Amino acid sequence: MDLISRPMIMFGGKGGVGKTTCSAATALHLSSSGHKTLIITSDTTPSLSDIFEEEIGDNIRSIEKRLDAVEISDEAILNKWKKKFGPDFYEILSHLIDVEGLDNESRHQLLDYIGSAPSLREETMLDLIIDLAETCKYDRIVWDTAPAGETLNLLNMPAYIRKHLSAGSRVFEGLDKIGKKIIGKRSIAQIMDEWSTASERISRYIHMRSAFILVANPEALVVKQARRVVEILRGYHIALHGMIINRMITTADSQSLRTLQGMQETYLTDLIKLANGLPVAMMPFSLKEIKGKKALKEAGGGLIKELNLQG
Repeated sequence: MDLISRPMIMFGGKGGVGKTTCSAATALHLSSSGHKTLIITSDTTPSLSDIFEEEIGDNIRSIEKRLDAVEISDEAILNKWKKKFGPDFYEILSHLIDVEGLDNESRHQLLDYIGSAPSLREETMLDLIIDLAETCKYDRIVWDTAPAGETLNLLNMPAYIRKHLSAGSRVFEGLDKIGKKIIGKRSIAQIMDEWSTASERISRYIHMRSAFILVANPEALVVKQARRVVEILRGYHIALHGMIINRMITTADSQSLRTLQGMQETYLTDLIKLANGLPVAMMPFSLKEIKGKKALKEAGGGLIKELNLQG
């Protein structure tokens, strides 16, 4: 896979498998290798600050030379929605009700309420991430995604939105007919067409400019969900670049560890088969947490090489 044409690398998988650690290690090593890199986390309970051992937050900040980081918060998503899409909603409502009669507090409450709707939150999050990716400030975007179920719904959101908008085209045209005619303002149908185009842009970037790396542990439930993730990614036509198998027991100096190692071998075989010839990187089990820049750099070097991410 040509990673030069796919600058965004998404790390996904079941909650608790080590996605954030793998994302941070990869981002740090990419930046150390000369790539201007941004690492993003969209997890609702982010741990990026803990892993880097410094506060990050929802404003982009420099971690070290050529590496920036941001933890996307619900507040940042809502502010993005209000700034980019809020005026459109206000314009739509102006066709139907007397929004000019609302005071400023009521207008803000209305936009906050609409902007917190689940599908709009996800679409706005994607829009925010793609905007960051298209600034041309970065050679690589490393996206530490939320747990698998939430992320898979998120990645399908542009297609869902486009389908929904297309199905509602006659409704929008009907609303335009019965709504107020306001000189100088777009029709509801025109606004919806623009939203559909914006959603297509997001979908195109995900399909053409991103690569997905699945993080998994050699455990029964994780393997089961990994199969589901791969199947859904194929259905969405999203490129799976490779897999990281984390927490492998490489040294077994007790009977209990040898037993666990034997169990892992079975699931390791299943995961390698699931990768179907794609690059696979192994991360050994460690009694110590991998956190702090020194430990992350050491882990990242192996991941970069085994996953062929040098491009």
